[in-house]
Amino acid sequence: MHGAGTNPGTTKNRPYSVVLDITRLVSRVGRGPLTGVDRVEMAYLNWCLSDRSEPVYGLARIAGGYVVLDRAGMSTFRAKLRGEVPWGKPDFRARLGVKTSKERGAAESDLRRLAIARSSKASLPDIPLTQGVYLNTGHSNLSATSLSGIKRTGLKIATLVHDMIPLDWPQFQRDGTVRRFEEKMRAAAAYSDLIIANSDGTRGRIEHYFGHWGADPFQVTSHLGVDIFNEARPLSGNNRPYFVTTGTIEPRKNHSLLLDVWDSFEAEIRPDQIPVLHIVGQRGWKNEDVFQRLDSLQGKSWLYEHNDMDDAALKHLLAGSHGLLLPSFAEGYGLPSMEAAQMGIPVICGELAIHHEVLGDYPVYADLQDIYLWKKRILEQAKQRQKDLVYANLAKKPKIPTWSEHFDAVNAAVAKLF
Repeated sequence: MHGAGTNPGTTKNRPYSVVLDITRLVSRVGRGPLTGVDRVEMAYLNWCLSDRSEPVYGLARIAGGYVVLDRAGMSTFRAKLRGEVPWGKPDFRARLGVKTSKERGAAESDLRRLAIARSSKASLPDIPLTQGVYLNTGHSNLSATSLSGIKRTGLKIATLVHDMIPLDWPQFQRDGTVRRFEEKMRAAAAYSDLIIANSDGTRGRIEHYFGHWGADPFQVTSHLGVDIFNEARPLSGNNRPYFVTTGTIEPRKNHSLLLDVWDSFEAEIRPDQIPVLHIVGQRGWKNEDVFQRLDSLQGKSWLYEHNDMDDAALKHLLAGSHGLLLPSFAEGYGLPSMEAAQMGIPVICGELAIHHEVLGDYPVYADLQDIYLWKKRILEQAKQRQKDLVYANLAKKPKIPTWSEHFDAVNAAVAKLF
């Protein structure tokens, strides 16, 4: 799996044992580049393996039940995720799995071979810890059954909540996902000893819903880290400027606004002077109108759609751009905007609280209802030299959170549980 090399940075030793839930990473095998939540779980996996001061185990739910990996098994699993070691051959159970992809079947087969303990779906396997913390960062296994089983082992439970968007914006969600998300959050509220919020904005929404449900677990805000982009910045030598937008092509991301902007450009600007728009992300759900528009625009010299671009290629593309465009109606954290700011790439975005919280006055803010303002801001950026834009933004970029700072805050919060 490409793009899975998040570096946790240098942080203080972890003074407690950990069981890390890696179910989400297992579920992503064979499904393309990692999403934002996947990358966070990968960062936690890297962090857990980099600190050898205390024991660490991995828990995963796979077809038929659960498996537990020790440190060696987790290291092998990570190497296979990164593509450094090939997946093994599917075992008999995987070959029987008609609903399981070949890639995931091979991954689950390897997990069964690597496991130090296994169980059916009815109960958790024996975890060789009675003290320490179960960390859930991917929202998998957030159920009363799983979390009550963890509680019975004596472990504390720490859950990282990325956002409450499915409850705040149900109209943008796939059928059935709102109910399932609420069930997960209710379980997290009932059983977690610690809730890790990725921003103050997310924490406020957690407190709103958890309070309504009568739950009040200990909470901490810890901004997610951003990997440092060390490659030489490929400043664009192309006279035709380009912009990038990234994220699953689903209604919340508001790609329709950008397509409206570029439709206007076509009517007002010579074809060879229209800035190029790169749309990076897989096609999602409830967005048939946008999909049809994208299909009808194939062959336009100003539009490129990338459905399978890994992290390294995306950063390279961003580094040569005139800006990152984020017209989303809602964001839990927005890692791409942080990564763009870290590189000095301009960001044009809507007036969302998370952007103000972590980026301050770095972005160019534009009202999502004002297409004229978006056109104006984009053309203003396009007329400048990309080199000047980048250097000007590097001079004013905000303090970018690091993974080291994130994990230090997590360590301090977990220490209060004992």
